[in-house]
Amino acid sequence: MKRSSTVVKLSALLYKRFRRVSLALYRRNVPLSMLNVVLYPTYLFQFVAAHHRFPIRPARLFNDFLFQVKSGSELEGSLRRRVTDKEYCKLYTEERLGPGTTPSTTRVLRTEDEVERYRPPVFPCVIKPTNSSGRVIIARSEDEYMAALPKIKNWLHEDYFLSDLEKNYATLERKVIFEEYIEDAFSLEGSVHCLRGEPKLVSLIDRYTKARQTFDIDGTPLGVSLFYPLQEFEPASWDFLPGLLNQSRILSAEFTYIRVDFFTDTKRVLFGELTNLPAGGIGRFYPAEGEKIFSEVFFRPVRRQSPTANSPSNTLFAC
Repeated sequence: MKRSSTVVKLSALLYKRFRRVSLALYRRNVPLSMLNVVLYPTYLFQFVAAHHRFPIRPARLFNDFLFQVKSGSELEGSLRRRVTDKEYCKLYTEERLGPGTTPSTTRVLRTEDEVERYRPPVFPCVIKPTNSSGRVIIARSEDEYMAALPKIKNWLHEDYFLSDLEKNYATLERKVIFEEYIEDAFSLEGSVHCLRGEPKLVSLIDRYTKARQTFDIDGTPLGVSLFYPLQEFEPASWDFLPGLLNQSRILSAEFTYIRVDFFTDTKRVLFGELTNLPAGGIGRFYPAEGEKIFSEVFFRPVRRQSPTANSPSNTLFAC
């Protein structure tokens, strides 16, 4: 149910106040158990200010579900924190899927001095902070790299937890990772939303036109997009889909929810990051009714073949 404008405005004000308190406690290195007492109302008022409603249990809408993940204890776990770190996430992916399933890492740097002295062996190259989100530099020449050095050094002083208070980012080691540039033939990037080890939806973005669309796992377009406005399109081929879904099951098996990010040329797949909270759990859907459409598919029970030997029947598993 939509809240009144007064409730929404009050929630926005309370969010800002609780956020300030949360940041002050975090900077004082208080125990997480104490910080959580303030974080919960911070997340709650942020949610109401963003979505104009309170989160409902049991969750029937995607953002309500993400609120439970964000406000609970799961993000504090060692596995969640491991895959939040971009260096260790790639190691996790290759441990489960094998070598060559992620873009090649050329170097990981931990100090400003290392950044100052290092020169990438090949251009273009991709540079990211391992403890952050949404920050990336594509240096296409040594001149571009030299111009980006101040920003890269500054990353080593940033704590991404301060941006949106996501607990999996708290106190992560600050590093910079250098990767080989993914060839231009990988024209699609995307993500698989997985619930309890089962792929539920696939979102695709054309890397060049920025058209974006969300599909069910059969490749049926849903006409919705999360966080960015919808620009409908379909890939030239779905040849990559069966392998992508099987690999996503492997990567998501240990999580209540995870978003598996990837690149594809419709034949080959390279895996990028594992995302814990898309859009920080407060993302807007396009069109306005998109969250309901997305959620109906996300929470839909999955029919899988019964593990009973020689049984022709299907058993319904709620995922």
